[in-house]
Amino acid sequence: MNRCKGLAWIVAALSTVLTITCARPAFSAEALSFPTTSFSIVTPATGVAIGRARYRLESTRDGAILRGENGYFDGQTDVEIAHIQLASGGQPKLTDFDHTYYNADRSILKRSHVDLKSGAATCTDNSNGQKSEQSEVLTIPDDTWAGASIVIPIRNFLRAGDKGISRPLHAFSCAPTAKIFSISVDIDPGPAIWTTYGAEAMRVQVTPDFGLLNFVIAAFVPKLHAWFDPNDELAFVGDEAARFYKGPPIMLVKEHGAELDGTPRAK
Repeated sequence: MNRCKGLAWIVAALSTVLTITCARPAFSAEALSFPTTSFSIVTPATGVAIGRARYRLESTRDGAILRGENGYFDGQTDVEIAHIQLASGGQPKLTDFDHTYYNADRSILKRSHVDLKSGAATCTDNSNGQKSEQSEVLTIPDDTWAGASIVIPIRNFLRAGDKGISRPLHAFSCAPTAKIFSISVDIDPGPAIWTTYGAEAMRVQVTPDFGLLNFVIAAFVPKLHAWFDPNDELAFVGDEAARFYKGPPIMLVKEHGAELDGTPRAK
């Protein structure tokens, strides 16, 4: 049993099964069974499909790597990679994040990167004919996440039975320079039919938390909505957000029964 001390199961938002045969001090086995998931990418206002995406979690010696690949029908692609380690007590923790956005000709449109161990962060923006790269060294709170990896702690909240309450977290973003935001995770009291998905889902809203200024600037703050299926072990089934800071709004919607075959793969 001593060999098992300190090992834990990682909560997986979009994952393959991570199999560890030792004790599990932090999370239940149900949180670990999650297949690679395919999504349609649609325009929220019209519901028209503009691409496809897939996300998967690959186990590593000390945690996992979350990989996301978005392929748009106009040839643009996004590649997102998040390294996750098991911290003390078996808690999952983001250690490195990179999200690169490519033009149709494979040139880099934008890139967001942060090493959460050192705090080194870089934001690249080559849009509108400009070429900008800005680097910062940030102070990183322990509960900092970025991109799709934020689904991991949110799903953990839901599995703990959280409903109708708010939870605090921190998130990294290039907005447009490297920043760490305090965010509020607001969970609906219960599930409702999400029409776009065609089934019942739990909705979660994520917004930056500006404390006493929230009331003043709420109308100007972008929001992330995410949905989880209460009838499928709280599977992550989609979200709505901007593709990047001040970018076009997009929505990911899980494809019912769809596997990876035919999904555009970003390279």
